[in-house]
Amino acid sequence: MIMPKIAPVMARPAVLVISTFAALLAALPAAAAGYSVGTVANTGRGYARGCQAGYNSPSGGAAFIVNDGSGRDCLAGGGPGTTSFNNQTVSVSGSTDHSGTLTAAHSEASVTATDPIYGSAHATAAADLATGKIHLYAAAEYTTGDAGAGARAGAGLNDTLHFTIAGASANTVTLIPVSFAFDGTFSANPPSPSAVLYYGFTFGNAHTYEFGDYGAGYYNGSNYPTFAFPDAAGRTSGWQSSSFASYQPTDTRFTGIYAITGATADLPVSFGLQINANNNVTLDFSHTGSVSIGKIDGVSFTSDSGVFLSALGGTVGGVPEPSSWAMMVLGFGAVGFAARRRQGGVVA
Repeated sequence: MIMPKIAPVMARPAVLVISTFAALLAALPAAAAGYSVGTVANTGRGYARGCQAGYNSPSGGAAFIVNDGSGRDCLAGGGPGTTSFNNQTVSVSGSTDHSGTLTAAHSEASVTATDPIYGSAHATAAADLATGKIHLYAAAEYTTGDAGAGARAGAGLNDTLHFTIAGASANTVTLIPVSFAFDGTFSANPPSPSAVLYYGFTFGNAHTYEFGDYGAGYYNGSNYPTFAFPDAAGRTSGWQSSSFASYQPTDTRFTGIYAITGATADLPVSFGLQINANNNVTLDFSHTGSVSIGKIDGVSFTSDSGVFLSALGGTVGGVPEPSSWAMMVLGFGAVGFAARRRQGGVVA
C-alpha cells in the first residue's frame, strides 16, 4: 500500500504526539502472517500529556503507553486501567492480546482534568476483518488555560486475498468491483478548534487515498473554514475505472473496478482511517468505515486471515448496508458490476 505521510495537526503543535498513519497500517508482527488489524486511541491535555491504547500500534500486540514519546507504560505492569498524574485522570482499555494476530481489535483512551488547566478528551477505535469495518470516535474539550486538549483515533485492516476464476485462461481478464465507504459527523466550537481526517485504501496495485499535506482539515473556522478534502477529485491510481458517489469527509463512497488477468491472483487489501480532534471538536465516525467486494459468478476468494468479509454471508463478500451505502449498491450496475471481459470481448 502507498503509506500516507502524516502532516501535523493544523493547530498549536504537540497537543498530542501523533504517530504516523503508516505505522498504524503496517502492524509488523501480524503482517508476516499475511493479515493484521491495528487500532489506536490517544488522548492528551496540552503539554500535560496523557496515554495511548493501541493494538499493533506502535508495536506488535497490545500496548498502553504514555504519549510523550518515551514508550513507557501508562500504568504499572503495562496493562489497561485508570491512573492519575499531572492533575488529571487517565484511562486506557482495549484488546490485551500480545501476539499481534487478532482478526478484530479495539482501543479506548480518555483524560479528564479540573485543576489547574481544565480539559478532557476521549477516543475509541475498532477494526474487524470479518465485517470489513472500522469504527472511530474522537472528541476534545477545554474551557480555560492555553494548553488545549486533543484526541486521535485510527484503525487499519490488512489481508491477502487469493482469487480463483472458474473457466478462465491465462489471457482472461476479469473485472472485480471493489468498494469502501465511511461517514460521520463533525462539530466544532471556539476557541481554536482543529480537526484532520486521513484515509487510505489499497487493492492489489490500485490505490485510493487522501493524506496530502493535511488530509481533510479544519482550523479555527478562518484559515480552513470548512471541513473538506484539499483535492476535490480524490487521489486514485491503478483502477480499470473508478468513481466517488460522494466525496466529503463526513460522507465518502468509492467504487473501483480492478482487472485480474488469468485464472488466479493473490492480492493484498488494506483500508485505514484516522481522525484527529483538538480543542472543542467532536468527530463521530463510530458507525462507519466499510469495505466490500462485489459478487461475480465463477469468482471466489480465500484470505490469509480466514475470515475476511465472512460475516457478510459469503466467500465473496456481500455489500455492507450502513445508511450511506444504499446508492453504492445501485451504482455497481453502472460501473460494470457483473462484467467479465475475455480477450476480444466482454462476457456478462
